Amino acid sequence: MEPAPVVEESPPPVPSDRKKWAIIALILVIAGITAAAFLPGLLTTSSGGQAHPISGTVLQTPITPSSHRTPGPTLPVSPGATASPTPSGPPGFTVTVSPTQITAGRGETVTYQMMIEAQNGFSGDIHMELVASVLFFSHTYDLGIQEPPYPKTVEYPFTVPDNLPSGVTVNGVVSSTGGGITREDQLSLTVR
Repeated sequence: MEPAPVVEESPPPVPSDRKKWAIIALILVIAGITAAAFLPGLLTTSSGGQAHPISGTVLQTPITPSSHRTPGPTLPVSPGATASPTPSGPPGFTVTVSPTQITAGRGETVTYQMMIEAQNGFSGDIHMELVASVLFFSHTYDLGIQEPPYPKTVEYPFTVPDNLPSGVTVNGVVSSTGGGITREDQLSLTVR
């Protein structure tokens, strides 16, 4: 009796890493080309090729006492002295931006309002900027330096670039820096 022939089994094919990396590279190239085709309008600068600070409208917001407040206890004040509230923490500020989420068409102008309020006697300058991002690209807009007195409201008109496709979302971050403090507000604009 003859021994049965030995049949060697080959291991199952293993997908090569080259194929996986080639597919990932292809996806990144397609995303980059798509972004480059639609992003130039977001990154346009004024003539001369240099970005310039964008000035906005500053609206002073008066503080008016509420007629519905219940008066508190009266504290004795020495003659010649003035009564002022004692800060309850370190000086600082808050920034409230609106609208935070909006949908707008190409070429439309969205006016953002940024309300700055001082806390605990803060009276420093505040530098503001907007970083707008689409896909892998971003652009920084200098919104200028805001000076006291606070509270104040700053308006910033943002025109939606004409070449952005419908359905794309522009994500924005408004950074406000002053007195060693930075506040960030997230924004989202969807192109219809």
